[in-house]
Amino acid sequence: MKGLISAALCCVAVTPLAVLGKTPEQIFQDVSRSIVTIQAFDAEGNVLSLGSGVVTAPATVITNCHVVEGGQRLSVLSGNETLKGVVRLSDVDRDLCELAVAGLQAPRVTLYTGRLRIGQRVYAIGAPEGLDLTISEGLVSSIREMEGAHYIQTSAPISSGSSGGGLFDVEGRLVGLTAFILAEGQNLNFALPASWITELAARSGSQLTLVSRENVNDRWQARSAELRAKKDWVGLLAVTQQWVRAVPAGVTGWIALGEAYRLVNRPRRAIVAYNQALKLDGNNPEAWLGAGNTYLALNQYDRAVEAAQEALRLRADHVPSLQLLGNAFYLQNQRPRVREVHARLEKIDANAAKEFAKKFLTN
Repeated sequence: MKGLISAALCCVAVTPLAVLGKTPEQIFQDVSRSIVTIQAFDAEGNVLSLGSGVVTAPATVITNCHVVEGGQRLSVLSGNETLKGVVRLSDVDRDLCELAVAGLQAPRVTLYTGRLRIGQRVYAIGAPEGLDLTISEGLVSSIREMEGAHYIQTSAPISSGSSGGGLFDVEGRLVGLTAFILAEGQNLNFALPASWITELAARSGSQLTLVSRENVNDRWQARSAELRAKKDWVGLLAVTQQWVRAVPAGVTGWIALGEAYRLVNRPRRAIVAYNQALKLDGNNPEAWLGAGNTYLALNQYDRAVEAAQEALRLRADHVPSLQLLGNAFYLQNQRPRVREVHARLEKIDANAAKEFAKKFLTN
């Protein structure tokens, strides 16, 4: 009888631990060797971008396409080794790329492609700003579904440079790939579901059927406006991606796509969209304004000034374009030109001029 009681107590003690899964320390020890750091270099050998990646098969790394986009050369850092990476598969719409990395000996992760539960605990592991690997803890906050695609929203912090890192469950299985942060709000971090990795080969380079209907731009415009009103930036990105596929020659769709990329903190993709809009119509002031604000976010102040001046060439009294120009001059430390912009604003909008002065002329 005493033995039975002891056995029962043993079971009571063990069962909760099994439910809880592994500790954060155990998860990090188990999977950290499967997380790599990725550097993309331009033609001159300068670092273009930093990110993370996850080893999913022998000599294979999965990451976000925006981490490697535009890179003339890719380096993959695994432990103390620096290896060459080559893009093998890409699905730009889902921001998912696969790299072939010859000589990579790191172990692969275990994928979990089943259904996630709202509120379940997850851990994000990556290399923010190219530094040593870090782990952050959070919950699955929501599964955001839009236009046939879904994203994992998590409260686990995702820092710049951690894009392409792994999101793991309490068993150490990969449930998602950390992707982006919304430009507005707190704890709005998003990951791509691990199930997309299994679909990458089939989707890589696929051509989607274009849609052609009367008043199609009006329909897409209305859907985008609804999502803006809800501040559903993930949904807006999904819709605008479909918009430009449906109407590839439509300037408005490319401008909306640029805005959506800006709102999910992916400025390099935003510039591509705005440049496409300007290629279609170089006299579109909204495209110049969007491009200028994006250049400002990328700290490319000369280009921001040029874009603002182009927007003002088309609409001389446009307050947002003047504000952009003044902001760029301020960041270039050109105080006399900042005052010139302020003087122009005073003639157009006294309230805007007052706010501008508080922000840029008080120091």
